[in-house]
Amino acid sequence: MGAEAAASESVETDPFVADSTRLLFTFFSVVVIDVVVVSLMTHRLRFWFPQWLDPQWATRRDPWVIYSQSYFAGIFLIPLLCRLVDRDFLAKVGAGARTGFWSLCVMVFAFVLWWKGSLMLEYQKHYETLGWAALTAVAWTIIRHTGILPERVRGLTRRQMLRALLFGVSLFFLVMSIIDPMVQLGVQHLPWSAGLTIEVGFFIPAGIILMTLSRRLRT
Repeated sequence: MGAEAAASESVETDPFVADSTRLLFTFFSVVVIDVVVVSLMTHRLRFWFPQWLDPQWATRRDPWVIYSQSYFAGIFLIPLLCRLVDRDFLAKVGAGARTGFWSLCVMVFAFVLWWKGSLMLEYQKHYETLGWAALTAVAWTIIRHTGILPERVRGLTRRQMLRALLFGVSLFFLVMSIIDPMVQLGVQHLPWSAGLTIEVGFFIPAGIILMTLSRRLRT
């Protein structure tokens, strides 16, 4: 029994697996703080898709559900994730491939900032977004320095971790590209909007590409 425990402790977690897990912990910590703690403090449910629950929330004087942008925690972590992929997967490839990868990362990051940043300005939440940036930085620093990792991820390879990340994000994109229009149009009877066009136009191709990459990592 003691030998097994010693062997388990001696297994060194892959750096990509460890840091990716901490990125996920950081993101979900910020979201939980938003949905639970801040909602209780403000007596309003904070939700990424308030129109699902109340299509007129934006015009009500005292809405019970309001638009939250805590998903910005995930956006702020995109450069860190790109850095991890570059460090652990692209260190030995040519300069051209790395330049192409970083160019793609910058374009995706800039597009998402433009897309979600326009909503931030529309709903006058620029100061709130700065708060999410600060909270994300604090959460990342604390989680990274504690060094706590679930036992189930310690034995994963970096390839398995990247495949799981790609699959999870692609699944979210593809599911949301269906559910969001269905709820807004079919349930709440809202008109088709420019926001839905951008969302579906980004989620579907991005989801397909990430799902394809995830499947290729199985081989």
